[in-house]
Amino acid sequence: MSDVVLRTRGLTKRYGDRAAVEDLSVTLERGRVYGLIGRNGAGKTTLMRMVCGLVTPTQGSIELLGDESSAMRQADLRRLGCLIEGPGLNPRMTARQNMHLHRILRGIPSESVESELLRLVGLDDTGRKRAGDFSLGMRQRLGIAVALIANPELLVLDEPINGLDPVGVVEVRDLIRRLSHERGTTVLVSSHNLPELYQTATDYLIVDRGRLCESLSLEELDVRCQQYLLVEAAEPARLVAALEAMGTTGMRVMPDGSVRIARATQGDDREALVRGLVARDVVPTTLAPHTETLESYFLSVIGGPR
Repeated sequence: MSDVVLRTRGLTKRYGDRAAVEDLSVTLERGRVYGLIGRNGAGKTTLMRMVCGLVTPTQGSIELLGDESSAMRQADLRRLGCLIEGPGLNPRMTARQNMHLHRILRGIPSESVESELLRLVGLDDTGRKRAGDFSLGMRQRLGIAVALIANPELLVLDEPINGLDPVGVVEVRDLIRRLSHERGTTVLVSSHNLPELYQTATDYLIVDRGRLCESLSLEELDVRCQQYLLVEAAEPARLVAALEAMGTTGMRVMPDGSVRIARATQGDDREALVRGLVARDVVPTTLAPHTETLESYFLSVIGGPR
């Protein structure tokens, strides 16, 4: 069995002259949780809709569970679950009735899956209470249970913790982790709550203006979000040239011309750094220690807020 669950190549979706997603290529592997990060309008939901077969790409290809042929597309989609822009629930039905309806629609023969999934998401004791009377968190959890009705190999979740209270957020986070660890489910999840995503995802896809800016693992992110020295000067090009001449390692030049030097590689001898720069006729205007967060790293990758 291949470890690749989803692969896109040059995926593009245009609406008129505007490209919502452009030339986007990603690979998702089995049993990992991928955090999809991007500002509003970056193309996250459009990408998810194309992966789930809800939107037809303008160009490019989608290989789902090892199959890229159009003839197998519907069969492959049965092995996928999704929750995009809110769960599709009947508000007049109970949680169990909703599960029963979706099980019949998906052609799942086993009735026991209804109780199993309601237990999994903590809704097995809601009795005759209708979904329309559920809290937002309860509806989100029921939506996830519906998405899991066919035991999918790929689960796509668009803002699953949106509007949840702290307890609900923790419950959804733990549920995603269990699905990944215990069932080997691959999860693609988007969220604006970056600190929460940091505690959930094993990998990150940063998108902006419909393009993939960066793909990295949690381990790679931890290395890049370590402590660093922020160095700035009036002439960024001369600053970079001087640091290179000094043999500085662990250096990253930012879009605004500032330089971040990983303290794990450079140490914290700021006096020696200043002396070396001044000896090369570069006077630093900023030299300060920082610890990067996921939010600041995200902004650095996309070039800052706009």
